[in-house]
Amino acid sequence: MAPSIPTLAIAALVTFALTNASSSTSCTSCKYTVGAPVNTTSGRVIGHAAPNATQVSEYLGIPFAQPPVGQLRFAPPLAYSGTEDFHADKFGHNCPSSSQPVPYFLPRNVYGILAGLAQVGDTPDEDCLTVNVWSKPQTGSAKKPVLVWIYGGGFNSGGTNNTAYSGQFFADQEDVVLVNFNYRVNLFGFPGAPGLTQNVGLLDQRLALEWVRDNIAAFGGDVDRITIFGQSAGGASVDMYNYAYPDDPIIAGSILQSGTADSFSNKSPEAAASAWWTLVEKIGCGYNTTNPGIVLACMRSTSAQNLTLAAKAGSGLSSVLGNFGPTIDDKTVFANYTQRHLDGKYIKKPILAGNNNYEAGLFKLIAAGAGQTLSEDAWFSFDQNIFTCPAAKVAGFRHAQNVPVWRYYNSGMFENIKLPTNNLTSAWHGAELLPLFGSSEEVTQTDSSYVERQYGSYLRGAWAAFAACPESGLSSYGWPEYDPEEQTVILLGASNKTVIPEYALPKDIDIGCTGGALNSSLPVA
Repeated sequence: MAPSIPTLAIAALVTFALTNASSSTSCTSCKYTVGAPVNTTSGRVIGHAAPNATQVSEYLGIPFAQPPVGQLRFAPPLAYSGTEDFHADKFGHNCPSSSQPVPYFLPRNVYGILAGLAQVGDTPDEDCLTVNVWSKPQTGSAKKPVLVWIYGGGFNSGGTNNTAYSGQFFADQEDVVLVNFNYRVNLFGFPGAPGLTQNVGLLDQRLALEWVRDNIAAFGGDVDRITIFGQSAGGASVDMYNYAYPDDPIIAGSILQSGTADSFSNKSPEAAASAWWTLVEKIGCGYNTTNPGIVLACMRSTSAQNLTLAAKAGSGLSSVLGNFGPTIDDKTVFANYTQRHLDGKYIKKPILAGNNNYEAGLFKLIAAGAGQTLSEDAWFSFDQNIFTCPAAKVAGFRHAQNVPVWRYYNSGMFENIKLPTNNLTSAWHGAELLPLFGSSEEVTQTDSSYVERQYGSYLRGAWAAFAACPESGLSSYGWPEYDPEEQTVILLGASNKTVIPEYALPKDIDIGCTGGALNSSLPVA
């Protein structure tokens, strides 16, 4: 069991709870059964007790979209509507993606981490657009804040059928409903084909959020307090969503972890089309002079496995983002986020944004596996250009337009999640996720320390405080709002203080940042 949050944090949370008591209704006397059937637009879903948090109701693999197969491959998702009973007892398939093999000779904890990222043993399928829900409706508020997770993977891989992302511990510790969902990645989510709707993987995300909006109240969630949070490509997705849906946001707040709309180089229509035609020729479906209808029919009739194999982008750093990803269409992905922000065309809701202090640690390991090396100066520039400076830009822009924003910088690291490329004062890309979800022991098959469990509990408390009241929840938690001229960057895990944070001036973190951020692609070794 996770340890309790220390006294200062408890006091802050008590103050927050009392302040907001009038908007919450106790549900401790409600007659709920763990895993009770819930009526949804997908049918009557029947859950079960979560395996390691038996007071949490777990609902897995609920379809939110029609299977994107046949004529729906490469097409925008269509909502699923069901009337039958659905036994939500197992995760749905992850969507087809590109992954790399993981050597067995690695230490057990490192193998567990990398195997999860590489989806070792996964059995993907195109019928993959499903959502998962964790809740404790029998306790706490009658209308709980909702946290919706969007996974990363460079828009090239990833899925919710991953032990690392189980929401059971989050929903057990905090008075929240935790949701995650699958979206299409790689060429299936971002085919780049001229004449087709672009970025259907991002449209999957939107449809999943519409499902949450329409159904989450039945799981004990508050439709007016939905927060989306994501890491890496998931963080970029969260930021992109903010710019795509200013007039119909659904959400009340956003959390960006190591990824923004400016972090990764979005593809021009020309570059996306080039990748599409290269794959078309490789598969044998024609050329860029072939009738587009004939090409599309051929590509839709080719097996998903053959398409995935043909779309592989090599090894090392080139494999991280692949050849297919978000494409500028000025509908879901924009050519100039700075101008769109200055024009006020974004969701003006509170934001928490941040990154880790040594994101490069993970990428160094990936590069080393392919015999690629970079200098430490190059890796520092990589960290700044892709993660730190874009986080500074997000925070600075929101602050300038009086949108509540908080910013963190994380260095929390523990023995069982340490990679060979980092030390115990440097957090690699994604290192915060295992403590945040409480999944370190299951993923690494090694014990977590008391301090790590305490740290994870503190993070969950912060994320839940934000979701409960995006405008002031983190202030009640003791975190200062971001101000580029003040010590307001929250240093998580600094100096081995895994619970009570320190604070830094942005200029001491944002070394080399120009105008708030730099935009760069992954380095080439």
